[in-house]
Amino acid sequence: MYPGDYLCVGFDLKKDPHILIAAYDDPEGVTREFNLNLLRRFNRELDANFDEGAFEHVAAYNPATGSMESWLISQKEQTVSLPKLRRTLHLDAFEGIQVETSWKFSRREIQGLARATGFIQVRGFFDKSRWFVDELWIAP
Repeated sequence: MYPGDYLCVGFDLKKDPHILIAAYDDPEGVTREFNLNLLRRFNRELDANFDEGAFEHVAAYNPATGSMESWLISQKEQTVSLPKLRRTLHLDAFEGIQVETSWKFSRREIQGLARATGFIQVRGFFDKSRWFVDELWIAP
């Protein structure tokens, strides 16, 4: 980027973990189906043999990292063949596959990112709940 160029970047802000968990473990099962679709794609596109019915979706907030994590936990021991990758994966019962990490940021962390990357913050545009912000930055 050149001096005077603008960058617009969106950030999901830190919020009550109960709100985050409800979004990632929604009652309709949208996130669950989204993550199980990864196993379906492995099975379809890589000729894998994941038993997708043997996985439980778990969403958890990690306060140490400020991130939401989505896991698929095998409910049984299984050995999965991935022939197109020439690999085999062994999962013990209750062993997890982490399928998603979604970082959440505080305003202070966003300010630090702008400084660390050499940008100057111009303005933040928040949603009505102040759960998200689109930041407008300028390159010096």
